[in-house]
Amino acid sequence: MDTICKNCGNAFQGKYCNQCGQKVIEGRLSLGEFFHKFVHSFTHVDKGLLLLAKELFIRPGIVAREYIEGKRAKYFNPLQYLILLVAVSTFLTLNYDLLGPKNLQGLLNSTDPQVRFRAGMSNFFYKYFNLVLFASVPVVAFFSWLMFRKSGFNFAENLVFVSFISAQRTLFFIIISPLLYFTKSYWYISIGLYYLFWIVYFIYAYIQFYQQGKLLTVIKYIGVFILSFLIVQSVAMGFVYLFMLK
Repeated sequence: MDTICKNCGNAFQGKYCNQCGQKVIEGRLSLGEFFHKFVHSFTHVDKGLLLLAKELFIRPGIVAREYIEGKRAKYFNPLQYLILLVAVSTFLTLNYDLLGPKNLQGLLNSTDPQVRFRAGMSNFFYKYFNLVLFASVPVVAFFSWLMFRKSGFNFAENLVFVSFISAQRTLFFIIISPLLYFTKSYWYISIGLYYLFWIVYFIYAYIQFYQQGKLLTVIKYIGVFILSFLIVQSVAMGFVYLFMLK
């Protein structure tokens, strides 16, 4: 006898609806079931996040390839993962001044153009920190697609890959945030450590994902990094000159 799905109305057999995937619901909702679902939702998501975080540190390129090839249920969604980590890193950065000196509004009126420019750039990155992180992902994905066209991955697949590793880079930033906070006088050293991890980790991920020659991949990634950095910095500088230093 067919079961009628209470979610979509589809007739099916078994424990799960073949149309929407909802499990068969029998009887009325109880208080115990309500709290069980509540706890399970958090523990399930937590396990998914922990698994993904661990796997992305060990085999980032392989994880992205598996996700693209169809293993979607195994891993947390890359865009959700990116949004979650960017939200956490933005909160920490804005509340604990992790990018160096903050609130340099007064220096925007300095007679020294270099002082005004540095103050403008600092204010820009603090104000639009989350947008910069998000906007850089499609830029890097585009240049990755351009540099590695022979790999056969389309732009969307490159976007999945870059979303995964950009989120993991952001996780590393969160991990070292206490170091950034307690060494504010030498913030550039901690930021340097972050950039070093960023470059080494991305090279490691690119080698795994594209599976081309290591030296060729390193050279191409350097091109991706430089082009992406120039685009993001140019947009930031243009915004600062046009709107913040008027």
